[in-house]
Amino acid sequence: MLKQQRWLWALAIATLGIYFWGLGSIPLLSFNEARRGVPVQEMLASGDWLIPTLNHHLYISKPPLLYWLAAIPAVVIGNASEWAVRLPSALAALGVTWFSFFVVRRHFGLAAAVTTVVVLITSAGFTTFARRAEIEMLLASCCFASILSAFEYIFGSHDRKWLNLAFIFIGLALLTKGPVALLFYVPLMLVFWWRYRVPQAMECLTHWRGWLIALLIALPWYLAVSLKLGWDIWGHIVETDMAGKIERAQADPLYQYPLWLIADFLPWCLLVLLNPTKNTRRWLDSPKSGFMLIAAVIPLVLFSLMANKHAKYLLPSYPAWAILFALLASEVYLKLSSQKQRWAVGGCAVLVAAFFVFYAVGEAKVFKHRYQALPQIAKTFVQYPQVPVYALHEVDPRAVYYRGQPMPVLEAVDIAQKASAGERFLLFVEEKSLVPSLNLCKLAEFSPYLKQGHSAAIYGSGALCK
Repeated sequence: MLKQQRWLWALAIATLGIYFWGLGSIPLLSFNEARRGVPVQEMLASGDWLIPTLNHHLYISKPPLLYWLAAIPAVVIGNASEWAVRLPSALAALGVTWFSFFVVRRHFGLAAAVTTVVVLITSAGFTTFARRAEIEMLLASCCFASILSAFEYIFGSHDRKWLNLAFIFIGLALLTKGPVALLFYVPLMLVFWWRYRVPQAMECLTHWRGWLIALLIALPWYLAVSLKLGWDIWGHIVETDMAGKIERAQADPLYQYPLWLIADFLPWCLLVLLNPTKNTRRWLDSPKSGFMLIAAVIPLVLFSLMANKHAKYLLPSYPAWAILFALLASEVYLKLSSQKQRWAVGGCAVLVAAFFVFYAVGEAKVFKHRYQALPQIAKTFVQYPQVPVYALHEVDPRAVYYRGQPMPVLEAVDIAQKASAGERFLLFVEEKSLVPSLNLCKLAEFSPYLKQGHSAAIYGSGALCK
């Protein structure tokens, strides 16, 4: 028992290390991270926690739960640092990882529970988003927490507190990314009820008090925004953001998601190849493992039918896949001899250690080209504290984040007028060349900027050139 507790403590420490070590030590790595960080900055600066903005433009295509959660540590430490805006994702990953552990231990045994945690903390996709300031991990955690709560209601004591908890998490998921969250819950319950005819599964869909709880959590923000900006604002959002994405989307191949799943769950997914037909039948023979199989496969099917595909869209189903692979791995493990079990544990320890080392040391080196210019850009802006800053044509939100203030985007003709009028300003340019007619001087150049082969520059006008 004492040895078992030591292993559990070691696993808990490994989980904390992979999710939290150096969380704020690397600048923002992606466009999407900055799209979450900038609204937090502007929320703190304006004091308006109701209407998110991005570079001082309305940005309500996503609900604000992530911004609110990131703003809390930002208020405590005094700024929306990388650590503050990434903290909600790491906490969400930690929560859903160990919630999965406790549910799996209760229903499938300790070996499967431990293996579930190991699979999750050695999943490249899952651990990456656990350390990013993006919506996906918070959505994944809320969605799968609702699924785990429903699982406990169906297969546990049938206590309504679990059912109500499922809808609390649904409400939080709706406040994280909107109605897309329902795709991970509603089809699962329908298919599971159709396959197994378990009455509690239908209760998970028809519990009106639960839906009321979810709406009471999610709707107030939508209502408040509608009252402030008008009800037609949502039609505008659908037209400009969602419909535009659908029109621009190129149909990716149907096999795209399976390839991503295989890559994110190596080497664990290889266990399925031992006997895929037999394993699938065995999962379906048991309502409990069948529930997890449906939770994993339904999103894969639904999102594969959509044209626009991104690996992160399946993240809410990753814990279900982890549980399925853990069931196979733990079964194989328990059949091994004592010596082979020690080798298996050692192999898992090496794999976990490799992930920790990557995030502690390797990640900064691998992605250096993405961020090395950003601190330099921030330092350059600090040298001109009272000078307005504009961007030419377009600006990546990462530059806005490290500016620390909105950066209005202007065209060349507007810049020329300001320069002719003798205004003092800085111009941030992401292209390699500047329109020759603009009488500006280059104050700093940054390369690589966000990508290999890309550069950016800061120009000054008037007296700034002396």
